[in-house]
Amino acid sequence: MDVPNPEHAIYCQPLIVSPSTPLLEMLLLMNQIRGRSYALGNQTEDNYKNSLLPNIYLSSDLADYEVNSCVLVLEEDYIKGIVTERDIVKLVATGQKLTVPVSAIMTQEVITLSLSQFKDVFVALNLFHRHQIRHLPIVNEQDKLIGIVTPGTIRRSLQPTSLLAMRRVSDVMTKQVIHAAANTCVLDLARLMNQHQVSCIVITSQLNSQQFIPLGIVTERDIVQMQILGLDLAQVSAETVMSQPLFCLSPEDSLWLAHKEMQQRFIRHLVVVGKAGELLGIVTQSNILRSLDSIELCNVVETLQQVVEQQTTELVRANQQLQQQTEEVYRTLEKEQELNQLKSQFISMVFHEFRNPLSAILMSVQSIQIHGSRLSEARKDKFIEQIQNSAQQMLRLIEDLLVIDKTEPGKVQANPVPINLPYFCQHLLEELQFSDENRHQFSFIYHGKQEFVNFDQQWLRYILANLLYNALKYSPQGSTVKLLLSIDTTEVTFQVVDRGIGIHSEDQLNMFKPFYRGKNVNSITGSGLGLAIVKNYVELLKGQISFTSEIGVGTTFKLFRI
Repeated sequence: MDVPNPEHAIYCQPLIVSPSTPLLEMLLLMNQIRGRSYALGNQTEDNYKNSLLPNIYLSSDLADYEVNSCVLVLEEDYIKGIVTERDIVKLVATGQKLTVPVSAIMTQEVITLSLSQFKDVFVALNLFHRHQIRHLPIVNEQDKLIGIVTPGTIRRSLQPTSLLAMRRVSDVMTKQVIHAAANTCVLDLARLMNQHQVSCIVITSQLNSQQFIPLGIVTERDIVQMQILGLDLAQVSAETVMSQPLFCLSPEDSLWLAHKEMQQRFIRHLVVVGKAGELLGIVTQSNILRSLDSIELCNVVETLQQVVEQQTTELVRANQQLQQQTEEVYRTLEKEQELNQLKSQFISMVFHEFRNPLSAILMSVQSIQIHGSRLSEARKDKFIEQIQNSAQQMLRLIEDLLVIDKTEPGKVQANPVPINLPYFCQHLLEELQFSDENRHQFSFIYHGKQEFVNFDQQWLRYILANLLYNALKYSPQGSTVKLLLSIDTTEVTFQVVDRGIGIHSEDQLNMFKPFYRGKNVNSITGSGLGLAIVKNYVELLKGQISFTSEIGVGTTFKLFRI
């Protein structure tokens, strides 16, 4: 495949506003640039007719039309933020008012790409995939705006190839299609888009208990335009605004046909149906680009192919284990009143904790595939080590998920044996000091005359090791971590003391909840499961755990058992 010149994919006249621009004025600018007429009236004879939305006079290039689905916010020639149609749909779905300046709703942390680093379109495709974005500003060496790249501008720069003709729609289509009935109000459609982070909803009628017939489609752009027109979205039904009739693809159609239809019809979504007209999936221009990306990247160096396949197998196995455990966790959570909140936290944590190692694996594999012949052996080994470390990180997360399930009441019994607690604590500290490579100081203080106490040794080790590991992870290098043990005739008390970053007061009530992490952990990795497991073990041992903390001073965890 001939790789297109990346500069051909840059659109150099994106929409630009200042931070103080009223949001409604920005929306009007977006629609004016697209060439939309705001007067309601009879529809033109078009491939896509809409009974309520105004006439749409399409530009000669779908890519130009697409880049105007976002607005860049500039101040003194520097990018301060970005606003997309998805941001507007989110505002509509959550019932927020649009009478605010652009600065109030813009995304401030904008992902950009320097022109000097834009070596080929696959650099942009990787950023789209890694950050889940659809608009990528291109800047010069002084961080000043040059233009913008989108999936549409990249697709426009691609030349016709036999590779597209060889791939089937079924190879790349998205099968999990978000759809709704024709009588659904548009406000509910906006909420569905916001909930599932999709750019369109397919409007359907039910064929049977498991199959649906597509009738039309409603996009983010339609909702933004209706908001501009001042329509009451709660009173407008999907059937009155959906684009129809639909042009549908068969799973056996080629991607080249899908590519041509998108270009000719000025659309970004094509519905895929079966022989009975039933809904099977949807194809977007992002699907097409990802298929090209994977074809290009399959030119992997033969000597490293075995390593990549091995890591891929491990990743699939890890994902299968995670899926099984996730199903088990969900069955347990359904019995509790906080089901919805815990589900949301779990999905967010898994996405966050797997995205980083998966991105690292993807980047390493891509570097090997694209630059393998030019990489030194040391550099190749470094990439392979990165893949292995990322896979191990995901496996550790799965192990934590398995442990927290096992510590639920009634699922496990303690196995208490006499333990020499002072010796046990000293030995544990020696192990941690060795793995810490002398980055911190350790202190152990023991008060009491009795040494042997009955404990479940495995549980106690997990509790203390987890608390000490957290103390090391969140404390500056060179600081001291203390373990205090007190034994008297009625009570055993452990304390873990650090001089780390501390825990905000508003976070302290939630620290023992699964998947919860403090707001000040920044880039320090973690799943939010450790303290939840510790608390379960302590309660199984008939003990109690508490802590005190101050930001910038440190944290003390205290646990005791009578």
